[in-house]
Amino acid sequence: MVAQTMPLRALRSHPSPLYRLPGSALVLMACAVAVLATVGLSAFFAWRDRDESVRQAAGVAGNVGLLVAEHAARMIESGDLLLTQATALAGAPNQPLPTGEEARERLSMLAASAPHVVGLEIRDAEGQPVLSSLSDNPATNAQPPAASGLNPAGRGIADGTMDGRPVLRVTRPLAGPGGPPRGYAVAGIDAASLRDVYRALDVGYGHTIALLAADGRTLLREPDGAGTGGNPSQAEDIAATRPVGNTGLSARVTIATGSVLVRWRDQLWTYAAFALAGCAAVGCIGALALERTRRQREAEDALQHAYDTLEEHVHQRTTQLENANARLEGALTDKEVLLKEVQHRVKNNLQVICSLLRLQAARIDDRARRGFDESLRRIQTMSLLHELLHRSNEPAHLNFADALRQMCDGLVRSDNPTAARLEVEAQDWIVDADRATPLAIATSELVSNALLHAYPGGHPGTVRVILEAVDTNMRLIVRDDGVGLPPEMPGQSKRGASSSGGASSGLGLALVQALSHQAGAALAIEREGGTVFTMTLPIQPVKRAAKQAAA
Repeated sequence: MVAQTMPLRALRSHPSPLYRLPGSALVLMACAVAVLATVGLSAFFAWRDRDESVRQAAGVAGNVGLLVAEHAARMIESGDLLLTQATALAGAPNQPLPTGEEARERLSMLAASAPHVVGLEIRDAEGQPVLSSLSDNPATNAQPPAASGLNPAGRGIADGTMDGRPVLRVTRPLAGPGGPPRGYAVAGIDAASLRDVYRALDVGYGHTIALLAADGRTLLREPDGAGTGGNPSQAEDIAATRPVGNTGLSARVTIATGSVLVRWRDQLWTYAAFALAGCAAVGCIGALALERTRRQREAEDALQHAYDTLEEHVHQRTTQLENANARLEGALTDKEVLLKEVQHRVKNNLQVICSLLRLQAARIDDRARRGFDESLRRIQTMSLLHELLHRSNEPAHLNFADALRQMCDGLVRSDNPTAARLEVEAQDWIVDADRATPLAIATSELVSNALLHAYPGGHPGTVRVILEAVDTNMRLIVRDDGVGLPPEMPGQSKRGASSSGGASSGLGLALVQALSHQAGAALAIEREGGTVFTMTLPIQPVKRAAKQAAA
């Protein structure tokens, strides 16, 4: 199919107003649209980058919060592990709290095993120190119970001081003999080690990291120092809160929205530069386009002339090709008529040969007449093929299923001395004459052999001829339920002796094997329940005539 091109004069007279506008006006309109689009896209992407910066800051806050919570949980777990060992040092519930030098040394060794732990203490039920890893005289480190941060009802975590240093105090009650705790084990986690970790975190924004108690009170905040309570974040800031394990504490990371927007404003010059560069590029392109519009107008006239000249040449060439095609089609038609005439004459000549053989067969004995009859049958098969080729729309191809039906119909009328039935099940298959001829003669040999020898004594039976497609192959099957081939060398003899004709010469089966090989088919013989001959050959594409291919 040839694409149709609109001439330039047709474009100039197009009914749409855009085609009638001068080229310079169109260029100016395009430049204005491009400038507006550049500025609008720059503003859109700048605003989208602002939202993305806020979302990125929220993600950073969440990730840092997870890191802070995980670090605090590990620190508290290590302190809790020391408290477990200190609880074991305190002895059974019915024993007094340890106060000796040996107990203090063991407690000091436990505290020294964790660098971030300031000290360990064992206190009595009123919260007064009885054993400490910090001093020989634990009373010097005593604090009033109200300020000690101990929770008499159970384990707790609170802020405070130990040995003059700010700590997070992890407290675990010591079970007493009657139910109420007989004392408490206290571990002081150095708050400075926590702050050092928080300072080392590169958040990239103005931020605050805080540890909050279960009641919301601030235990530790960096960089503002330890708070006394309240919510450290503001409504417009970005905050992320993460639980610290199962301690009841939470880690909150707050990023000031102002610091995020400052960074975003620092990047606005990129979008402004992009918009200016885009506008400048549009201006330069517009100037070049105006110049090209002027030159294009000059070139259109020359192009229109070339188009008209080319159209005339194409018309002349098309006329020449149409005349050549008409001559070729006429020659092809003449060849097809000639081929049909040749096939018709070949068919007539074969029929004359058959008539002569019949006249000659009337003058010979019965045994020699059998050979004449077989030759007549083979010639009639070839004559039938030429008749079908003569009738076919394609002189070199025929429907092999039609050939099988007509050939088998003639065989059952001429070569069926018994009451055997002949059934044909054939799928349509267009095949060229070179393959059809050997296949038809081979099938004729097998069907005639089955009708003559498979049912000696006039026994009834059925001979089936099947033509079917299996995957990419065609399969031609000749099956009978007769006496079958003799056991001795079935590939070298026919079915054996009939009731009156004696042993066969074996020419038919040898001919079938040779014809199968000529047609490119694989021949298989089965002898169970009669005899089955199967010829399998690949389906080859039919070479159509050039006239039909062009159509």
